[in-house]
Amino acid sequence: MSAPAKHPEISRELVGEPYTLDEAEAHAYAAAIERPATRHPRPSIHSDPEAARKAGFRAPIAAGEQSYALVANFLVDLFGVRFLRGGRLEAVFLKPVFYGQRLTVHARVSARGESATELEVWVEDEDRDRVLTGKASLPAAEHDEPEFS
Repeated sequence: MSAPAKHPEISRELVGEPYTLDEAEAHAYAAAIERPATRHPRPSIHSDPEAARKAGFRAPIAAGEQSYALVANFLVDLFGVRFLRGGRLEAVFLKPVFYGQRLTVHARVSARGESATELEVWVEDEDRDRVLTGKASLPAAEHDEPEFS
């Protein structure tokens, strides 16, 4: 992450460390959501190359929850318990994410009020194309500063 100030001003962009979503994580994710295993698993665009091709993708794609989780983890890293106890995150998936792509999370403080801090959030791939965009908010704190390491 870049070295943000203790009190990032409105419009200041906060950037996470680049993250590569790999195929091993895809299999771990699929195994976790298939517990208990279904009797008749359906071919999935997230793990089956043929199902992905039939759906119009060149290869299996990451589940949207995986990109969403990157943003949520980033916000927890920045704001800690404050985000967990009252934060909100809304996102729209813009482009498919293929395994092996390098993703970077971004956030920008868009407003700071008495009751909440509002952020614009997005995830870019290695080509700097946005694959996810959204909004986040967290309850205001007495000093309203992120917990940067």
